[in-house]
Amino acid sequence: MNSEKVSIIIPVYNVEKYLAECLDSALRQDYENVEIIAINDGSTDASLSILEEFHAKHQNIIVKSIPNQGLSVARNTGLEIATGEYILFLDSDDFIEKHTLSTCLGHLKQHQTDVVFFSANVFLDGISEDIGRKFRTERTPALQNKSCPARSFFVQSININNYQVSACFYVYKKNRLDSIKFHPGILYEDNLFTTRLLLENEKIKVTCITDKLYNRRVRPESIMTQKKHEKHVDGFFVIAEELLKLNLAKEKSETGAALNCFIQSLLSHASTTYRSIYGDRLPYRTRKKLIILFSKTKPIRIKSIALYAFPELLTIRNLLRKPSIIKKSEPPKALQNSAPKDHQKMQ
Repeated sequence: MNSEKVSIIIPVYNVEKYLAECLDSALRQDYENVEIIAINDGSTDASLSILEEFHAKHQNIIVKSIPNQGLSVARNTGLEIATGEYILFLDSDDFIEKHTLSTCLGHLKQHQTDVVFFSANVFLDGISEDIGRKFRTERTPALQNKSCPARSFFVQSININNYQVSACFYVYKKNRLDSIKFHPGILYEDNLFTTRLLLENEKIKVTCITDKLYNRRVRPESIMTQKKHEKHVDGFFVIAEELLKLNLAKEKSETGAALNCFIQSLLSHASTTYRSIYGDRLPYRTRKKLIILFSKTKPIRIKSIALYAFPELLTIRNLLRKPSIIKKSEPPKALQNSAPKDHQKMQ
């Protein structure tokens, strides 16, 4: 038996259709020393019955039921129970490859690092190709097969626009990062958890490998694809507020600059998400929040603050960029030669 135990933490909520496949993938690992912790987060379908059936047949499956409190609380509950030296999070509608743990533990030991990041396959289940393209799971060649300080990995990922925050796409050493927990009651919690994992301890080292070890299912009405509402916006705000509390956010360093860049991107997502729900008329509370949080980032970008807090300005700017109305006295040829310019994407 392999000496170091791995705890696979699986939050479960109303996934009776997918749960058996998920559990089977965890059980069939070619790495033997594994405990599987399934947290039933108040499921109302047959999920708990399926968990109990698997638990009766397999001694290394631990099942705990809690009132429905969301993904963060379920994962934190799993972390409290976990006795493994290493942690892997597995969503209950996904599954992992047979060699996931053996591959990750091999790299962790070979490179003497604390976290190993890997890539994933995405498969669509009742979702159109257009929506599926939004879910990037491959790390660029610039990051693959590298071992480096965690903060350096974060900076590189931000600089090449390939920062992937999913907590399911890595295995990490528990005792080195045991203080990191998920923020309860918010959406997009992985943005905060993974960023803290990489930044809060300057001695942490990571390895990034090319292997596609995780299989992510993109399906209707999952957290990733559900219709956006105000709680999505509030999630971005909470994450930005928490990251701004880090001392690194105030530092004039390469890591500090990358962190501020990431926080600004979260705030821009908050603005565009709200507008996708309600249109350009942001309420006073949202405008005020955007202005306050943007003003705490460095460098302060007045133009970005204005455009995201007052999206009406973007509409006006685009109108001003259109060709002026041609007078009737001008020849028709002028109309044929005039064409509106493509407006630039907001950065």
